[in-house]
Amino acid sequence: MSGPAQGLKGSPSRGGEGFDWVSLVQAGVRGLGLRPAEFWALTPAELSLMLGRAAPPALGRAGLVDLMAAFPDGQAGHQGTNVNGGDA
Repeated sequence: MSGPAQGLKGSPSRGGEGFDWVSLVQAGVRGLGLRPAEFWALTPAELSLMLGRAAPPALGRAGLVDLMAAFPDGQAGHQGTNVNGGDA
């Protein structure tokens, strides 16, 4: 692999966790010629496509059901407002 995407395999920045931000910013700013504000406005999927990588698959019904089970609405102790402006 060569060009802006070289070395961007989601390598950890330290301790086995996180992103290699230096490489990502270099690929976007130096490799793709983006201004910093343009880089930071991109979604991960947009950056992947610009670097010539396939976008991750869209969230399917099964994935949505799993997310809804993991993060149900109306959890006890949740403090905030719902989209209609009332208490959650």
